[in-house]
Amino acid sequence: MLTLDIEALNKGGGVMLKSVPTLLVLKALASGPAHGYRIASLVNQASKGSLELREGTLYPLLHALERKGLIQGQWHRDPGGRELRVYELTTRGRGRLREDEKLWHRMAQGVDQVLEGGDPVHEPV
Repeated sequence: MLTLDIEALNKGGGVMLKSVPTLLVLKALASGPAHGYRIASLVNQASKGSLELREGTLYPLLHALERKGLIQGQWHRDPGGRELRVYELTTRGRGRLREDEKLWHRMAQGVDQVLEGGDPVHEPV
């Protein structure tokens, strides 16, 4: 059973809505190394345009994930001479992605069951 706990959510616990951007970035990097703009594009494309990771969310998140050892970044020069930081998943990041995907699917299934279950029967108080 997943417990919906506002305090845990506010403290960053679990893979609830607050950590969806982390899940999306890790999933985008599962297909291979990418720079920030490419990560945002992959998320947007995979969601058929329904999700957008903005710079103000993405880059601080990339730095935090790197500090936690879930991704690693290296500077590369593109053909035009621009310096780009390219990120890839670490072994620890792959493990976290697997765990978070399982948790997300369990949570989504539970929410779907509630939404599809219709109106609950209310008993008199």
